[in-house]
Amino acid sequence: MAVVNRCAVGIYPSPKLLDWARQLGLDVEAAGAREPCLYLIPDYDTQEEAEEILEEIYEAIFEAELDYWHRDTGTWPAERTYEVFRKWFEVRFYPLIQDLVGEELTATPLSKGQRIRTSAIRLGRSR
Repeated sequence: MAVVNRCAVGIYPSPKLLDWARQLGLDVEAAGAREPCLYLIPDYDTQEEAEEILEEIYEAIFEAELDYWHRDTGTWPAERTYEVFRKWFEVRFYPLIQDLVGEELTATPLSKGQRIRTSAIRLGRSR
């Protein structure tokens, strides 16, 4: 077992996001639809520091989460400030990440415009 030199933030859909998804006809009751997405973030020592990190990177998370739910950017909220982000998502910080696998961690960079295909898995349908 090893401790990873990162922390994580869990992003959960809030009732505001679920209302938006329902208006788009998405099945918010599908298995996994309300499960969080975890993002690795730099180590932090205090809750205040974790919040500061999130405020610096929230835009990328906001866009990734909206993309997971619905690819048509025209349906996304026009205003995507930090305050709106905190209304659309519930946030939970995880200060300790332990690796139980025992194999080397790898990361695959995404090219510009490349998207992760997790929305179909999360919502239980294909795109």
